[in-house]
Amino acid sequence: MTENRAIDRQKKLIEILTLLHEGGQFETAKQMFDDSFKDVDVSEITSAERELIAGGLDPQEIQKLCTVHAAVFKGSIKDIHHSNYEHETPGHPIHTLKLENIVIRSLLRDELLPTFEKIVTGQLELQDKLVSTLKDLYQIDKHYTRKEMLIFSYMEKYGITAPPQVMWGVDDDIRDQIKTLISEFSSPKFIINQLREPLLTMIDDIEEMIFKEEEIMIPMILEVFSLEDWEEIAKNSYDIGFAFIPEPIAYKASESAKMASEAMEEKRQNAIKESIKFSESQKVSMEKEEKTVEDGSIKLPTGNLSVKELKAMFEVLPVDLTIVDANDKVRFYSEGPNRVFPRTTSVIGREVVNCHPPKSMHMVEKILRDFKSGESQEAEFWIDLGPRNVYIRYFALRDEEDNYLGCLEVTQDITRIKSLEGQKRLLDE
Repeated sequence: MTENRAIDRQKKLIEILTLLHEGGQFETAKQMFDDSFKDVDVSEITSAERELIAGGLDPQEIQKLCTVHAAVFKGSIKDIHHSNYEHETPGHPIHTLKLENIVIRSLLRDELLPTFEKIVTGQLELQDKLVSTLKDLYQIDKHYTRKEMLIFSYMEKYGITAPPQVMWGVDDDIRDQIKTLISEFSSPKFIINQLREPLLTMIDDIEEMIFKEEEIMIPMILEVFSLEDWEEIAKNSYDIGFAFIPEPIAYKASESAKMASEAMEEKRQNAIKESIKFSESQKVSMEKEEKTVEDGSIKLPTGNLSVKELKAMFEVLPVDLTIVDANDKVRFYSEGPNRVFPRTTSVIGREVVNCHPPKSMHMVEKILRDFKSGESQEAEFWIDLGPRNVYIRYFALRDEEDNYLGCLEVTQDITRIKSLEGQKRLLDE
């Protein structure tokens, strides 16, 4: 495809998306697409969305209509053929994601919907079964969390910023829909006819997300991610967990895949360049710091500690620590057996704002802005996370000359602390 032809196609896609976002008719947009395109690459769609965001469109506005986008282009997205199908290997993150999607589809269509229809016909004794199925469906949280914390992280490193922002917002909407339906159907006074539309909407949204994952996101990242990226994502996936399926086998790239990867490296680099061409975010370095200090000690004003001692200390602290530098990039997080929020090494170097759901981004931005200006030095929140009470605090970090160094996030499960009564002295048995 010539450069001028590519530009013309891009302009037409932006015209179609702009029409949709300005309230134009779906049928008109669909006809414009059919008249101008036989098929379209995933990269062309996402580049057009990134161009709109770069032009000032709120990512949440794209989120509201991304299902419409998918409907306009569905059936016309060009299949992207790869020289090898390493991603079909058991244990590969894409293979795992697709396996989970198979179970999700079955849970929706073979379990949830039939049970609901039976309740509609008067079999109210199935209420508990329906609630149980919805609770089982909420395992989807791990499916989405792996995508958000791992896959989105690498997408952003390669300059692909718009799809993660849009998809994460929809993921959160789906989480909220499931929790709301669990609450509604758990009530002894639930009104079945009033819950049909919310249930069907949730099912449609989940199935549309599966389409976006498999037909838009996956083809895009298979062009961009390296084998080393996939190995790292697979390794870190165990820290978050899996949904609906047994823990997959460990993934290691095959020798044939490595050989094919070397032959495809030039194409991969071109795909990376294309992905960042229209990106609105700053370029994130793809180089990883490989050298770490294993020995020696760190001199502090009140004493010296070895790296091993520091590591051991962070692992037993009853709080989770995350440090963000002055440029709002995640620099460090503590590891422990019972972290409140999952973290993986792929978060290092990531924009901290992009580590949060779209609906809370503005709060994170405000906290950091106030810290930098000196308007505030700390912020605190407390939330209920299932049965746990969680206390979250943010502190501005400054040097002796009051220069801003970054932000420290301290997260603690305070459920047990809130239940303490009376006294327990050091010498008490």
